[in-house]
Amino acid sequence: MWPRRLGKCRGWGMWGREQTVSPVVLKCAPNPVRFEKLAQDRKKQLEILHLAQAQGLDPPSHHFELKTFQTVRIFSELNSTEMHLIIVRGMNLPAPPGVTPDDLDAFVRFEFHYPNSDQAQKSKTAVVKNTNSPEFDQLFKLNINRNHRGFRRVIQSKGIKFEIFHKGSFFRSDKLVGTAHLKLERLENECEIREILEVLDGRKPTGGKLEVRVRLREPLSGQDMQTVTENWLVLEPRGL
Repeated sequence: MWPRRLGKCRGWGMWGREQTVSPVVLKCAPNPVRFEKLAQDRKKQLEILHLAQAQGLDPPSHHFELKTFQTVRIFSELNSTEMHLIIVRGMNLPAPPGVTPDDLDAFVRFEFHYPNSDQAQKSKTAVVKNTNSPEFDQLFKLNINRNHRGFRRVIQSKGIKFEIFHKGSFFRSDKLVGTAHLKLERLENECEIREILEVLDGRKPTGGKLEVRVRLREPLSGQDMQTVTENWLVLEPRGL
């Protein structure tokens, strides 16, 4: 979409906010011909608005319409041999004995058992100090083979394991404060999973949460269809 900010001049006060004047991205459209026509129409109307504003004219007559589209969701920046894991943040993470919540120095370690358990892909976030609600916002790129039966088996049965630690000092080792687990079955029909996971001590909830996301270029089976509703600005014929 092409949201534009139109400045305030004579009679343009209500245009001082962003107006959405074009359709969703064409590559996401099941009917690209229809969307191309809509995009051309929106571009023409946007040019008319800018011209009227530049000439100091009043805004043309207009109204707003709610339009609903079926779009195909895809993350085009990913290739088919990678999966992105984003560890977003922790919330109210538990602190180990002797450590206050404001002194928690947290980091997250994860394991993704692909291509197998012996060659699991694993890594960890940077340490975020002095908070039990750390913002990690860290991206990890995992190697996959969408057509490999072992990959589908991991997706269906193993998922991704997370361990949350308090960083130790030179004389003290890191302390495990909780674990979490992300199931990945939804990747069969969706290209993104967003979850806020329970942080557990064994099987006992700690009250802490871990927010994570996983993305594929596209689902493993079929298409990720999304319904999008937009509030479109439409110029009246007499205003064109």
